[in-house]
Amino acid sequence: MPTSDAFVVGEDFVSEHFFSSDASNESFRKFVLDRRKAWDAAGNATSRSRFTAVRGDLATRLAALYSNGGADGGLLGETYAELRRVLGYQTGEFLTRTSGPISWFNTAGVTADAPLAVVEARPAAAVEDVFAKADEGPLRLREPWQVDEKTVETSVTRAVSRLFNSVEHPEFVLVLAGRWALVSEQGRWAEGRYLAVDLQTVCDRNDTRRDGEIDRALTILDAESLAPDADGQVWWKSVLEASVKHTVGVSQDLREGVRRSIEIIANEVVARRSAQGLEPLPAEQAQLLARQSLRFLYRILFLLYAEASPELGVLPVGTTEYDTGYSLDRLRELTLVELASPTAQAGTHLYDSLAVLFTLVDRGHRPDAALPSGEDESTEGLVFHALRADLFKPEAIELISQTRLGNRALQQVLRYLLLSKEQAGRERGFISYVDLGINQLGAVYEGLMSYTGFFATEDLYEVARAGNPEKGSWVVPVDRAQGIAASDFVREQDPITGEQRPVVHERGQFVFRLSGRARQQSASYYTPEVLTQFTVGQALEELLDQDGTTTTAEEILGLTVCEPALGSGAFAIEAVRQLAEQYLTRREKELGEKIAPEEFQTELQRVKAYLALHNVYGVDLNATAVEFAEITLWLATMAKGLTAPWFGLHLRRGNSLIGARRAVYTRDDVTSRAWRSQPPTDVPLADLALRVAEDSVGGTDVAGRIHHFLLPAAGWGSTADSKEAKELVPERVARVKEWRKQFNAKPTTRQLNLLVDIAAQAEELWTMALRRLMVAEQQTRREIPLWGREVVDAGSTVTREQIEESLADVNGAYQRLKRVMDAWCALWFWPLTGDEVAPPSWAEWVSALQEIIGAEPKLRSDKKRWADDLMMAPADVWESLADQESFVLAGANAQPIAEVLERHPWLRVCERVAGEQGFFHWELEFAPVFGRGGFDLQVGNPPWVRPRGDVAALLAEGDPWWQLTDKPSTVEAALHREIALGRDGVSELVVDADAATVGLAAFVGDVTNYPVLSGLQPDLYRCFMAATWGHGSSRGTVGLLHPETHFTDEKAGTLRAATYPRLRRHWQFVNELQLFGEIDHHVSYGVHIYGRPSATRFQQASGLYHPETALRSLRHDGDGAAPGIKHDGHWDLRPHAQRVELVDDQVLAVWRDILDPELANPRETRMVYTVNREVAEALEQLARGDRLGGLGLNFSRGWDESIDRKKGYFVQRWGVPHSWDDVILQGPHLHVGTPLYKQPNQTMKHNLDWSETDFETLAPDAIPATSYKPAGDRGRYDRDYTHWDGVPARNQYRLAWRNMAANTGERTLISALIPPGSAHVDAVFSAAAIDAPTLVATAASSAGLLSDFAIRVAPKAHIRAPQLERLPRLPAGHPLLQGVYLRTLRLNCVTDAYADLWRGCWSDEFTQDAWTSTDHVFTDLGDIAKEWSASTPLRRAADRRQALVEIDALVALMLGVTADQLCTVYRTQFAVLYGYDHDQYTYDANGRVVPNPVLVAWRKKGDRISLEERTHTNQAGNTYVYELPFGTYDREHDMRVAYAEFEHRLQNLRETSGEPSLPRGAAERPQPAESP
Repeated sequence: MPTSDAFVVGEDFVSEHFFSSDASNESFRKFVLDRRKAWDAAGNATSRSRFTAVRGDLATRLAALYSNGGADGGLLGETYAELRRVLGYQTGEFLTRTSGPISWFNTAGVTADAPLAVVEARPAAAVEDVFAKADEGPLRLREPWQVDEKTVETSVTRAVSRLFNSVEHPEFVLVLAGRWALVSEQGRWAEGRYLAVDLQTVCDRNDTRRDGEIDRALTILDAESLAPDADGQVWWKSVLEASVKHTVGVSQDLREGVRRSIEIIANEVVARRSAQGLEPLPAEQAQLLARQSLRFLYRILFLLYAEASPELGVLPVGTTEYDTGYSLDRLRELTLVELASPTAQAGTHLYDSLAVLFTLVDRGHRPDAALPSGEDESTEGLVFHALRADLFKPEAIELISQTRLGNRALQQVLRYLLLSKEQAGRERGFISYVDLGINQLGAVYEGLMSYTGFFATEDLYEVARAGNPEKGSWVVPVDRAQGIAASDFVREQDPITGEQRPVVHERGQFVFRLSGRARQQSASYYTPEVLTQFTVGQALEELLDQDGTTTTAEEILGLTVCEPALGSGAFAIEAVRQLAEQYLTRREKELGEKIAPEEFQTELQRVKAYLALHNVYGVDLNATAVEFAEITLWLATMAKGLTAPWFGLHLRRGNSLIGARRAVYTRDDVTSRAWRSQPPTDVPLADLALRVAEDSVGGTDVAGRIHHFLLPAAGWGSTADSKEAKELVPERVARVKEWRKQFNAKPTTRQLNLLVDIAAQAEELWTMALRRLMVAEQQTRREIPLWGREVVDAGSTVTREQIEESLADVNGAYQRLKRVMDAWCALWFWPLTGDEVAPPSWAEWVSALQEIIGAEPKLRSDKKRWADDLMMAPADVWESLADQESFVLAGANAQPIAEVLERHPWLRVCERVAGEQGFFHWELEFAPVFGRGGFDLQVGNPPWVRPRGDVAALLAEGDPWWQLTDKPSTVEAALHREIALGRDGVSELVVDADAATVGLAAFVGDVTNYPVLSGLQPDLYRCFMAATWGHGSSRGTVGLLHPETHFTDEKAGTLRAATYPRLRRHWQFVNELQLFGEIDHHVSYGVHIYGRPSATRFQQASGLYHPETALRSLRHDGDGAAPGIKHDGHWDLRPHAQRVELVDDQVLAVWRDILDPELANPRETRMVYTVNREVAEALEQLARGDRLGGLGLNFSRGWDESIDRKKGYFVQRWGVPHSWDDVILQGPHLHVGTPLYKQPNQTMKHNLDWSETDFETLAPDAIPATSYKPAGDRGRYDRDYTHWDGVPARNQYRLAWRNMAANTGERTLISALIPPGSAHVDAVFSAAAIDAPTLVATAASSAGLLSDFAIRVAPKAHIRAPQLERLPRLPAGHPLLQGVYLRTLRLNCVTDAYADLWRGCWSDEFTQDAWTSTDHVFTDLGDIAKEWSASTPLRRAADRRQALVEIDALVALMLGVTADQLCTVYRTQFAVLYGYDHDQYTYDANGRVVPNPVLVAWRKKGDRISLEERTHTNQAGNTYVYELPFGTYDREHDMRVAYAEFEHRLQNLRETSGEPSLPRGAAERPQPAESP
């Protein structure tokens, strides 16, 4: 709606454009219209109907509050009570708590952390009165608020600040101040952002239009918007998220704008260099230009963010001189001004004005200081604090500074950064950087980190699959573009014609693109803020206040934080924020004082700055990521008056997973060659730290042993195992394989002794490196005053430049040790292309080690190394360290590195490989941290990828056909492979990239590097798990968000045995809400909190969709029904105490009994996923009985659908076979208890081109149509299909089931009986039993919900023999077995092919059986004969459903599961089936399922539906008239009725036989099977 004075959007609480836009989508208007629609459709009272009824009276009341004394009597309280009633806060649905003028509103059942607080204030004449300062007479609360025993609050703003700063803070506050109602959110309140409604004006105007003032005001204020719903969610949160997305179109518009801006800047530099007569930049500087262009954008980003945060005092925002002369905000309007003349376009006014601002920010300026040379006098009165940041150093954008940027180019860049994307049907608005938090900016920029820049050497088209470059693109020379589909060209809009045209990168232009290979390699997804907050918060819950002790505020300041997969630093930033809050909260409590609410954010920012500078560490392989993380961490922790921090010692570029460590082998390990195949012993750095602290000269804990990185690894030369290398460079592969054989031999005695001496000298170097890094860290500390803490003098005398120079000294101890470690790693990745250099022999390796490190002298003369140093000034200590290193190295006969490199050329190769791979040696690079024991908090989201080669993506760099073509033939692939490999550099690229991947897989898969991952397929997230466990301190906690295939992988028992004792909290999520927008909604992942190994004890919840559900479940009181997967047709977000399960070793034993009964160690068992404790109890009951595995079943996987088809056993051809001997079944042929469920259509277009069988008309001798037919020699076909002990599997009746597991579908275990003669492909699995009754009982068990449930709780992609064998089996000889047989047989025996099975299982008891209920059945259950006939199978849909319902009840009763547990399993674990039962499966009066066309018509017209509309021809070609009434059946009710009836029958049977009977309601409790 147009702007109304009834609403005040304070400081962009939501984007002004979003709030006022008339657009029907991506606007606040859409939310208002949706709410109005819901009000109009409601059959009960709404806030709108209540408001309309009392509007006049409410207007009178509000006006009276401003008359003399009007607010002093009871009128104010009565008015607020009426307002709360009208707005829906007094309906009784909320848990409410009141203290004086403040009320908290929470979800029923949840007692802590109420999301909403309502604050009642005295009437405010204007909204500004709410924010009046203390000296202006602040607006008072309606009555004083007793905060605690000592504190009474009367000020509204102080009260709201106190609420938001409290430990259990609300998310939103609603302030009632007379005619004004004001809404704010925790993060926005500190920034002065709010949304206010003038209720008096709304009442007086009575604007009743759709999206009028009434609709808008009520949507803003009512309980439906601000109070939590049953799921604990607050409507306003989603609106604020939508506002942010609208502000930027965040994941697309701004990211694309930044990418285009980089190209614009870089190409402007290229063009201006040419125009200015400068030499073109060489090809190798393209990536440097890309980084400098990105830095230029970072500068603008920094200034935009600083301008949006004036409270930080970074820029003089608000002064007239700055706002009109320097601010970026003034450029918003200039972006829309067209530059008419070429002179104006080529001029550099915009660049020059930005350059002045960059200089002022970097160097600072004070009014009383002399103006720097060339500075504009207009800055004279402005105050800029010098930031001295790397980002603003002149050399950071040197290539750009050489040419400057023209106005036209820079205007385009500013348009992309300041304006939302221009789209049809959507207004273009200004991007609000107030609304964009650090996390949102991280999402934009992190997506660009895998992009690379290059200069086009010829005209190039850009192509991508379907023309969409988001997942990677390729370039192809214009003259080679023939044959590429028009749809695969990436297109852009022609600025003149507006038409979409193919993107062409002309020769010499700069190109910035994401290669498909880079996108696949990164496999990292930006973590949504809500998950970042949750992961860090859960980790801190396990880190702080443990073992009965309370963590002090000072201890908070000593906690080290690491993000090992840094990205943009989102987790580190969040950890800093939460730890800073913890410090202030705890310090307030310790001192018994409170920070003034208006000062809280200032003090918080200082603590954040302190923690970020001193305590945060991070590593990322991408250097651009590290640079951006430095900027985001700085932006998030900027505090007034502080210069820019230097994170150089703490945020590092490197591969977190590839490196050396302080781990050793004994002499015996070496002589026995154990070092080749057994893990080394890790030696913590604590002894070296103690050595430094005590100035000890004694030996270390390594004494007499040898570091693993001094010994040749079994994985050296792993690149030679590359399949591509073997084909393309076979000679070099052969030479590398021959080279590495020599290391199978043990070293000579002389070499072994020398290695021990070198190891001792390595310890000296490590000690010296540790000492230097400790001094460096101490000297880079800053004096930052923190509330409640005395200032600690952290003055430094050693400069950053001195530290950088020292650590870069190739002849220093640190660099020497690093060089050896790098070389050891590089030899795993030995290159197979380029100039060939021979790798080292045993002797050369040892010789190089001795020359680089030296060997321990037999007599040392440096016994008192540091005692005198400790008395020196820091600068003198720093110089003394250099002298000491030189002395020790000389004494050990270490050689100058330049000479060593000259003698050993292979070391230069290692140096180059290390630069490319970024090996990172944690205990060396962060030696001071490990000297203190390790990191206290490690958090992050590591890559979700396995190191697997993607040759097609590599070949696409030479021929994009490889990524643009689906399922090419072998001939086509061979042709295009030859074409691609013929392009310049492609063969080398393929070899290098594939070899590097093979090297990575070899390294992380080697038992000596990652022992707990031994025998597993390498998976990087698992490597990060193991790495972080090893990097933690004794109290350390790890919080990782990652996949969790290790919980269900049968081979990962060793990893699980190491995981369970470390787990403290485990929350499994499914991506159905698309929190991760880039991955499929079916994908599951987990938040895992780890600690030190101990007795297994962790909290867990499964099947979550949003972290808020987990948080609120932890605080739920347990009342109400247990939640499940879905609720009312939506994903179930309701919190409940039943969701959270405490897992200990006893629970693991239950899981073991269910899933892996053969395991000796329960800690190796796979995980069971249950959504609440009730179903976990049901599962525990199932674990007590015997398993199908004890029946001696024989299994068959059938024909391999791919391999055996190629071998000619069968062909793809549709038709109805002449006999069952020719039948080859596929998955869709089967459904639960239903063979012949579907048949393929003759068209065979795809895997969904099947039609359902009509069982009412199915012929007695029917044989299903199939897509496959036997081929070739029939004797071969019969002979090579599965045989058991020489007997053909096809001679027997079998239980068959779909192999593919649809773990979240209607059913997962889909099984039915199949007759003799039939075969199947491996999409189906089958089993045979020793006799017919056993087979039928097995079929009954597998058809039940409980067996399906047992499969679902341990989700796998496939259901094969092991999965079936662990399912419960029905007790032999149970009195109710005949009832199970009858129902199972009548479901499965659908044709005369089952006649022998029917006869073989016949019992006269069948004729005495009856349904447990006749409410909706159409066949007499016992009306059957011994011989099979057309009336034997159940044909009507309702009858078949009833049989399944009764089988479920029978199986549950026989297995000891109660009716309540069975119904809970159904309701909470089978969301799709539950939904179908309540919505889709509608039956007519004859028990037929109403087809969808008829159902649609009936839902529109009800029983007025016509005869014609009730008539439908099904897929089998049969026409039925569906008779009224229509209705759904209640499965839960029917299962309870059946259960009770069978319980009654069982009791009667036992009384008749003289057996003791169970009390009614007590289920059978089968005894557990004896352990084998």
